[in-house]
Amino acid sequence: MNKPNIFLIEEDNDARRLFRERLKADGYRVSLAIDEDDAIERIGSGLKADLILINLLEKSPDEILRFGRNIRRAGKLNAPLVVIAGKYGADLEGTNAQISENEYIAYLEDGEQLFDLLSSLTGRS
Repeated sequence: MNKPNIFLIEEDNDARRLFRERLKADGYRVSLAIDEDDAIERIGSGLKADLILINLLEKSPDEILRFGRNIRRAGKLNAPLVVIAGKYGADLEGTNAQISENEYIAYLEDGEQLFDLLSSLTGRS
């Protein structure tokens, strides 16, 4: 079976390592970028992904969505885009907001929520 490739853009070293380990344990291939510049460079070199997962701590969900759209456009990808929101109110906690057909913002209550969303978007559920 072909393993889906997730392009993970994560600034935090510890979180990036944990995400990578968990995604690999769940049967995904993982391509990593440490920040926006790194992500643009990797996409420019022809990286292909089945899903783009972005967690940029200092950006708003809207800013991250714009960046993710630019990544998809630059890489000519039609992959789902999942943004992990960093700051949000209790009313959003535990929800996944579908912004468009292929774009989501995850307002995490726990880690399993994210991995359930990724499974459903990559057809692994």
